[in-house]
Amino acid sequence: TAHKVREYERRDSRIRLIPGDKLPEGWLGKNHACHRLAGEARGQYFLFLDADVTIESGLIISALEHLRKHHLALLSIFPQQQLETRGELAVVPLMNWILVSMLPLILTRRSSRPSLSAANGQFMLFESGTYLQNQFHRQVRNQKVEDILIFRLMKRERLRVQTLLSNGQVKCRMYRGFREAIQGFSKNVFEFFGGSVPLAFVFMLITLLGFVPVWIALGPQVALGYLVVGLAIRMLAALVSRQSLAGNFFFAPVQQISLILVILNGLNDRIKKQTTWKGRKVDQV
Repeated sequence: TAHKVREYERRDSRIRLIPGDKLPEGWLGKNHACHRLAGEARGQYFLFLDADVTIESGLIISALEHLRKHHLALLSIFPQQQLETRGELAVVPLMNWILVSMLPLILTRRSSRPSLSAANGQFMLFESGTYLQNQFHRQVRNQKVEDILIFRLMKRERLRVQTLLSNGQVKCRMYRGFREAIQGFSKNVFEFFGGSVPLAFVFMLITLLGFVPVWIALGPQVALGYLVVGLAIRMLAALVSRQSLAGNFFFAPVQQISLILVILNGLNDRIKKQTTWKGRKVDQV
């Protein structure tokens, strides 16, 4: 990343690379980097983007217009995920499937309940005055799922916030293969369920075996209808996420197995406090 930034720095005087320094005790790396960058930045808005995110022309203007229209202190966007291998298709769609199934995103803005929170650190646009007054990354400095926790903090402070799905103007390839994706989603899977491990297991069991009690109680026809509705929800999640409908249809059983692996791996990491993400240990201290 630093090499790429230096290339642009030589071409454009507005771009400046700020080298990292020793990580202070009690901080995780990304949270400290964001906090430090906010201390250097100037302007009315702060936009935090991950290095592997690509954006199309006009996106930032559109995002600012949306933020101003709804008087938001934070706008977060889930990028369209680029899936280039079968291993990625088997895991990465889980994120938006859980999100769409559990939380209508309009409620991230319309409801003040902190439990109805979602955010993606790959794209977070803040009103700078609010950010600097609250120092959000400092408040979550030792937390590995900082984006959702910041969103909850802001809701508790009665600040206006919202999260959207990308319309295709923000894209990212998060992981490169099955194993990396399993490990990556294990890091924050429980935060998609409000931090609740039991709720995550309930969701897993309902989506995996929920048709069984329906069959026993109401018969095979209703059970078939139950499965059709479940598949329709998956297809809706794929549609609004701009993912392949055919790919998600045929990989639905594999994705269900992947969900089990992600939850079990996440529980194991939580118990042992040994979470790793892309080769780095990221447990809070």
